[in-house]
Amino acid sequence: MSVIDSLKRTEHTGENRCLPCTVVNAAVVAIVGLALGVLWIPAGFVALAVGAVLVYLRGYVVPGTPSFAPRLVAAVGLSGVFEHDDESQPRQSETLDANVDPDVMLSTLLDAGVLVEREDGLFLADDARDDWESTMATLRKASDDELADAVDAALPFESDVAAEFDGISIEGPSMSVWISRPQAIADVATLLAVTERGVDPMVSLAATEPLRMFTEICPDCGAPVEETTVRNCCGGTAGIYDSPEHEVLGCAECGAVVYEFGDE
Repeated sequence: MSVIDSLKRTEHTGENRCLPCTVVNAAVVAIVGLALGVLWIPAGFVALAVGAVLVYLRGYVVPGTPSFAPRLVAAVGLSGVFEHDDESQPRQSETLDANVDPDVMLSTLLDAGVLVEREDGLFLADDARDDWESTMATLRKASDDELADAVDAALPFESDVAAEFDGISIEGPSMSVWISRPQAIADVATLLAVTERGVDPMVSLAATEPLRMFTEICPDCGAPVEETTVRNCCGGTAGIYDSPEHEVLGCAECGAVVYEFGDE
């Protein structure tokens, strides 16, 4: 994978590009570039060029943009110009990508006893589920700032983590993502439960998203989860890439999206 490919975020570019997010980030890049240009003209040009490339490849450079940009656009009376959906709707979480081969991850989880294989498919081992759900129950009581600290402590790399826009923003050496509170709770619980079984931390990180398929209770409120659609679960997401009929594993009580099933 090339450096450019690693930077691309197709979920926020192309036909999925959010115009308010792009405009807000372009403005931020321009302001930073001009400010640096006042101090040293070459630095200003570099900031503008790098910022423009990142906005083009990733959709945005400021963490949490999909959550605050629509609100900012609405606040200045321009939401009609971009025809962005209601900013009060839940945002789409991003993924903690560890770039680990899926087959390696699966075999490692089976060898560590995190997953068990039966005639009718793969299942989360009973003891792993007990540890996982116990940790989620503890994190459920944490404040947003305490949850951000838990995410920071669990991640297997140095990062800047903050509670922002009703979720958690993560700035690491190879990722810049925003994840929802329910996802943060589930993913931290996965990192702790899986790593404690001797699994490499980066493999544990790669397992955070797929293991959410085995969720039976909402990480955030503790209510049952069920297979449903985005429309039935929480009324649709707030991005222009919204797909209300997209199948998800969602909370029957609070409407949190725990896992999004891929398109077949």
